[in-house]
Amino acid sequence: MGMVFNIPQTSRTNRAEQVSWLDWKPGSQVCISIDADCLARLMAKKQLHIQDFSCADEASKQIVRGLLLDCLRVR
Repeated sequence: MGMVFNIPQTSRTNRAEQVSWLDWKPGSQVCISIDADCLARLMAKKQLHIQDFSCADEASKQIVRGLLLDCLRVR
């Protein structure tokens, strides 16, 4: 069972292609950017844990540190 993603291709338009999670390789890294409010919501709902990701730069690290501290104060 995989997730359906729309993958644009010039030969095919408006078709979704099945992406299998079975092809996923453990240890693979994905670089993403996420809105700080969304990150805070995920952390507050325990859907994303601080040990599951790392920050790419010092500014992001400071923001995540602040979000974590806010989550801990709410409890």
